Amino acid sequence: MTTPDSRTRIRHEIRTLLNHIVGYADILLEDASGRREAELEAVFGNLRETALTLREPLLQFFANPGEAAPASEDREVLKRRIYGFLYDTITQIQAAKRACQSEDHSLYLPDLRKILEAANGTAELFESALSLDFDEESLSEDALAGIEESAGPSRLAGSILVVDDDAFNREILTRHLERQGHVVYQVPDGASALEALDQGSYDLVLLDVMMPGMNGYQFLESVKANPQHRDLHIIVISALEESGSVARCLRLGAEDYLPREFDPVVLRARIESCLERNRLKARERLSIQAVAAAQRRLTAELRRAADYVRGLLPRRVRWPDLRTDWIFLPSRDLGGDGFGYARLRDGRVGLYMLDVSGHGIEAALLSVSLLNRINSQSRADPVLWDPGAILADLNASYRSEDQNCLYFSAWFGLWDPKTRRLRYASAGAPPAALLAPGAPVRELRTEGPAVGVDDRAAYRCAEAEVPPKSALYLFSDGIYETRRSDDRILGLPEFLGILAETHLRSEPPGVEGIVEAVRAACGRTQFEDDVSLAGFYFDA
Repeated sequence: MTTPDSRTRIRHEIRTLLNHIVGYADILLEDASGRREAELEAVFGNLRETALTLREPLLQFFANPGEAAPASEDREVLKRRIYGFLYDTITQIQAAKRACQSEDHSLYLPDLRKILEAANGTAELFESALSLDFDEESLSEDALAGIEESAGPSRLAGSILVVDDDAFNREILTRHLERQGHVVYQVPDGASALEALDQGSYDLVLLDVMMPGMNGYQFLESVKANPQHRDLHIIVISALEESGSVARCLRLGAEDYLPREFDPVVLRARIESCLERNRLKARERLSIQAVAAAQRRLTAELRRAADYVRGLLPRRVRWPDLRTDWIFLPSRDLGGDGFGYARLRDGRVGLYMLDVSGHGIEAALLSVSLLNRINSQSRADPVLWDPGAILADLNASYRSEDQNCLYFSAWFGLWDPKTRRLRYASAGAPPAALLAPGAPVRELRTEGPAVGVDDRAAYRCAEAEVPPKSALYLFSDGIYETRRSDDRILGLPEFLGILAETHLRSEPPGVEGIVEAVRAACGRTQFEDDVSLAGFYFDA
């Protein structure tokens, strides 16, 4: 359906855009005059006059029926005049922008950009109206909506490389693109285009097929074979319309193929689609970089946290009746292993090993809390250091539901050098391994659930004699719940065999050789879980 006021609406839009140009030019002119910048004052004055001279022919061209409209034979002459004024206006705006590139004149650039936006909008409106046969008496509402949608600068502006051996073709394309706000570079052949890609960054390439030297096909092959440029969007614009040429370009990686007599609105849509994908890819890269940076920060924080936990572990000691050695290997994810030992005021030695369930910051925080509590308790009254009583006290204080469902296994021992008796109790922990001279490995453990699982649990103690020259090993389950190269779990029995064999042939015995023997048996260098191994060598 056509309406009588369609042309009026177009004339209103043109008046609005031209008023923007003249209004901002007036502002610039006044600012330049106030700053006594005569050269810029002349530039802005010329710009204003050119915009004013454009008003009359544009409004005459879009005259409503019944108004004084140009005769049909004069429309081509009027159209050329309008194009001339439009190009002059845009040229003067670009010249003014170049004149204001210095720091002293940069304050004029925002208004010049607004003028350029209005000029581009005027040119787009005029050209879109021509492409929709505006020569008829009026426009339909749908056609008018199409004009308004295509008018104005592009939603996204980019850097575009135009590759064509025909200077006229390059110029036409460049004018279309610059009106839309893009920055355009021109080269006459494929070799020059490759050189330009190596020297600069472009969002899009508009490519001709038939060129001397390196043609469009060869250019596509070269670009897509280069990892640095293979993601570059390339739209082919060519007079060759054979389906074979279209198919070949698309197979070689071209984004699209348009005929030389392209519709500017279609070209604009294709370009904006490519620029939008570039924008999304850039966002994706930034997101990946942000994730990688966050991962690096997290890794560094976990490393510092592991160092902090290591700082809470005891120093290796050599007393007349006891020597200690230990190794602590956090896995890739920070975990909750912890151990310690201390000589009490009455000469006895308290020792322990604990392992918080799970991995990560939560497990490590609970482990740190436990280490601090137990280490402070070791400096208290020796009467308080009883393995079963300590476990019962911890179980009453650390309930799983209060610790975000975390619990921990533990083994506590109290060695009396006067009686050579070791009193111990365990809570869901691996057994301690006692190696006495000439005797097989003895596993020391008592029944009792992990701490935090059952608040009514009872932890009984047991005792063992520690003969002279014996060794006691405490360890977390990470050292034996590791997989062999055939994907089988090593297991506790086999680990105890490795421990006993390595202990006997090491002189002096230590924990490093045991860990290396486990690695050799499993064919792996990295453990899946935290590994803690503490050795106590009596009468060393």
